[in-house]
Amino acid sequence: MNRDWNKLLEFETRDLVERFVFTRFERKPNAAKVQEITSNFIQGREYFKSANDSDFTVKPLLQYYGILALSKGLILALNPSLSETHLKASHGLEIKNWKQILKNKEFEKLKIGIGDGSFSELINATENRNYLRANSSGINWKSSLTKPKKGDTICLEQLIQYYPDLNAEFKSWTGKELVYLVISGSQQSENTSKIILQGKINESDLDLIFPKNYCKNRVYKNQVLTYESKNWGPNVTQKWNGPFNVGDACAIPVLKNDIGLNLISGMFMISYVFGMMARYYPTAWISLRKGEKGDKIYPFAYRIMEFIDNKFPKVVVDFLNAPYDFEKKQKTAVNNV
Repeated sequence: MNRDWNKLLEFETRDLVERFVFTRFERKPNAAKVQEITSNFIQGREYFKSANDSDFTVKPLLQYYGILALSKGLILALNPSLSETHLKASHGLEIKNWKQILKNKEFEKLKIGIGDGSFSELINATENRNYLRANSSGINWKSSLTKPKKGDTICLEQLIQYYPDLNAEFKSWTGKELVYLVISGSQQSENTSKIILQGKINESDLDLIFPKNYCKNRVYKNQVLTYESKNWGPNVTQKWNGPFNVGDACAIPVLKNDIGLNLISGMFMISYVFGMMARYYPTAWISLRKGEKGDKIYPFAYRIMEFIDNKFPKVVVDFLNAPYDFEKKQKTAVNNV
């Protein structure tokens, strides 16, 4: 059991959940509310444990149910007035093109539709926000992304862009590189943004990540990108293992309608895809590890489950530990204006 699961143990106890809710919201939860929170965290742990002990053939389904339980526990913990009976029974996601994809095995083109359910409840509870480790091993930055709406769709290949650490596995699978730019600093005024970027940068990547229709008078020179935009910022995600094993904040390509997914909802969606494939199309899922034609996604699928197993509990803890010192300082500065 790692440090993140040790932290989550606190949310399996009545006394510590009561203290969390009172400290964060200045109100005492009733016994039923506390039991709902602890029950979901307990169940989430057991599902993750079962997933770790299981074979590839059933692991994604067990992992998804663990993610679903931890998500519901987090949603309830972040909203003291919400009860389990208010939560929707549906997942809030739907694969739009299973038949076509199972036939041609182009899994990167899977289209996931967004509806009402646990997925949207998770995005709302977390405000589609990321807590980031920007050139740091600890959280020192946050980003907020535009929430997707009911009816929006995203394909699996776009979804994987949010996880730059999986670039090697993604390239092995698709023959393509994930597109991202590491941000080492930023500065915003009322109408102008200045972003310091790392590494070698080409114009095509800038067009994907900082489109000119959003970034007026865009200029890039000496690792500094400047553009005019009053209310727009890039689609920012986390790279966990940068140089010296510290995290990096990364800008990734813009999605249709400028929507974004935070880390926790993205992992929820990926886990849903593989979990439902294992549940409803076991023949196709099991064939991925049997050396049959169309199995090139197997190393990626194996790695992403390992990645989610490690990172999902960590991101849940990130939200439970909030607010952070840098947020408190920002709030104080605003209040003093």
